[in-house]
Amino acid sequence: MDITKTVFKRQFAMSMYKNLKLPLGEMTFSKDFVMETRRGDLYPIVSRTEDCTEFVLHNRYLVEQGSVERVVGQFFPYATYEINCHSRNGEYGFGFQLRDAKAYVIRRKGKLSFWAGEVQECVPVENDSDTMVISCRPGAFDVYFEINGRPELAHTFKAESFARSHDQKGFSNGYASVVIKGDAEVKRVRFYIDNGISIADIRPIRYENGRVMMEAGKLYFTASIRMQEEMFQGVFSWVPGTADVALTGALYYDAGDGLWCGDVAASVLYHREKKAWLLWVCSFNHGHVLAHAAFEGDPRFGVNVIDVKLMEKAPEGADISLFAGFEGDEDPDFLYDSGKNRWMMAVCRLDRESRKYRYVFFESDQPFEGYTCIGMGRPGEETGGSFVTVDGELHFVCGNSFSAKSEYRIYRKDGMHTAQFNFPDGGFRGWGTVIPVQQGSRTRYYWLTFDRHNGSSYNWSYGNFYCFEAKEGE
Repeated sequence: MDITKTVFKRQFAMSMYKNLKLPLGEMTFSKDFVMETRRGDLYPIVSRTEDCTEFVLHNRYLVEQGSVERVVGQFFPYATYEINCHSRNGEYGFGFQLRDAKAYVIRRKGKLSFWAGEVQECVPVENDSDTMVISCRPGAFDVYFEINGRPELAHTFKAESFARSHDQKGFSNGYASVVIKGDAEVKRVRFYIDNGISIADIRPIRYENGRVMMEAGKLYFTASIRMQEEMFQGVFSWVPGTADVALTGALYYDAGDGLWCGDVAASVLYHREKKAWLLWVCSFNHGHVLAHAAFEGDPRFGVNVIDVKLMEKAPEGADISLFAGFEGDEDPDFLYDSGKNRWMMAVCRLDRESRKYRYVFFESDQPFEGYTCIGMGRPGEETGGSFVTVDGELHFVCGNSFSAKSEYRIYRKDGMHTAQFNFPDGGFRGWGTVIPVQQGSRTRYYWLTFDRHNGSSYNWSYGNFYCFEAKEGE
């Protein structure tokens, strides 16, 4: 199949706005945890006034008077905490405890209050929603209220005391608590990791030779989860050819300082002979250079932290063809080319003259070192490149251009080609994620990408999700 001449046809597109969830915990109201504490305390009391009257009835948690604060579970710096509470004159919300800091977000009648040490803030709330959603990130809390089934941003509270909430020593000694004050009926309290306001940087998880890993009819891909600001790495399952996408995991990266960083743009391979996972990622949190890791635990499921090693920084004035850590390096991809018996790697790097991104290609006998430059992409504004094998020939597909819709480049041994789409979009430097999948007796070629719609005022809060397909024989 010649993907340089095939038209990739739009299958579907969708916005993914906080609609996928990886559950971390919840309060259950099927038993009366207020009275039944002799053989286990589900939700320990942090504080409770003497006049507090609370009970569990008909799968509801009710506080008639007084106030109480109870532990819900672990605080996690990238988690979302949700409460559904009907309160006519009471108050409800969450407390977030670190080893050396604490913050509260409380909904009162007509207003939303925040307290974190010396920081105190109060803003008006005009909606009558009973569901409050708080998404945490280092140094900030994004508060939403569910309106017509969709979380709508109400306000962002910032707290310097939580700027290092992703320090494992701090959050592992912390907890999250629910706070209720008189005349309130609680229907649901839960916490989870969600898929943010949009996703980007899509790349399938593969074997060392680049073949896509398939299990039970699903493949898995990494994508960056974009929040109101900042981001982290999500892992998703996908039934190819459908809109069946699920959030199955999240990856965080520790470069040796104990911080669980929300770095993104990972390339993840499973080496079958070595029985180890191999990874390259862009460490935005440590100088915007690349980092790598080899590890054993399956990164596709649950919450994982990967211990990574940063690339050594390039000498001042070094040519960009040098395999070293240049500030600004992004979107790495690598695989083992069994035909050449060499590891191939591509790094998206700033050109010194144009100050725009272009790909630099390397090869080596090892996955993490010893690379020598074998070529460069053409001038432009390249991004999001991936190696893909089509009919036994290695291709490299990447996005390009801030100004052109769906401008994608396909590199192979006969030169560079431009991809074609029937209803183009998912561009303005979208990712060139072409995925060959064996389905039945045919190989189908899917293209997963995104646009840059800006889900918030944060510049990197894109994008919407697109699926294209090129069918054999067309």
